[in-house]
Amino acid sequence: MDHFAEYMVKKQPDRRDVSKRILILLLAAVLVVITVFATLITRIPLILLITCGVVYGAYWLLSSLSVEYEYAVTNGEMDVDKIIARRKRVRLISVEIAKFDAYGAYTDDVPDDENRTLVLCADNTGEGEYYADLETEQYGATRIVFTPNEAVCACIEAALPRQLRRPGKEA
Repeated sequence: MDHFAEYMVKKQPDRRDVSKRILILLLAAVLVVITVFATLITRIPLILLITCGVVYGAYWLLSSLSVEYEYAVTNGEMDVDKIIARRKRVRLISVEIAKFDAYGAYTDDVPDDENRTLVLCADNTGEGEYYADLETEQYGATRIVFTPNEAVCACIEAALPRQLRRPGKEA
């Protein structure tokens, strides 16, 4: 029987994202004022093209702060993609679930491991987060932190190694 589930979560902005937005808007406003002022002084209307470029650049940078993560679980393999502004998709990691060393709800009880590479692809709310620890060729010791729905969790649990399955969740 094939197991397939996918789920997409939108990353909620944190303080750093808000600070970046404010900085981009302030810089854009300053550059627009400077270019408009330069156009008025020099009477060269082509400088307004620079103004249009500044406005478009600010829009492009602001929209690039919109990030979504897509989890796809297919027959024991999990792929995590990062989607930036709905215009660019980047594969963050692709792993075999059978290679998980640890898996479960990501709570304060889960010990931090500074030697692990952290692949953070959660929605940034702190609710419903799960983690998976494993060894990968690309990153070495790795911890994935993500926010799956019930269907993704069911597909992951069906492919987990026997020692990580919860009682009553045998596939």
